[in-house]
Amino acid sequence: MIWSLLLMSLSMLAVAWLAWKLVQRQERGDDQLESLLKKDDDRAERGLRRAAGLPDESPTGPSSDRGQE
Repeated sequence: MIWSLLLMSLSMLAVAWLAWKLVQRQERGDDQLESLLKKDDDRAERGLRRAAGLPDESPTGPSSDRGQE
């Protein structure tokens, strides 16, 4: 009984790993999907910044007034 459970668990892990590898290969070659994921990441970051009360874009460069107080 224990061996069948162990074998079943190992086979499920093998199938999950294979599916993960196939999805990774597909995503790596899909520029449109990568663009959509980037837009979604940007949207999520803006939402989190708004929820935290921060401006949409983080101040960068010499025009920022950080450190001038």
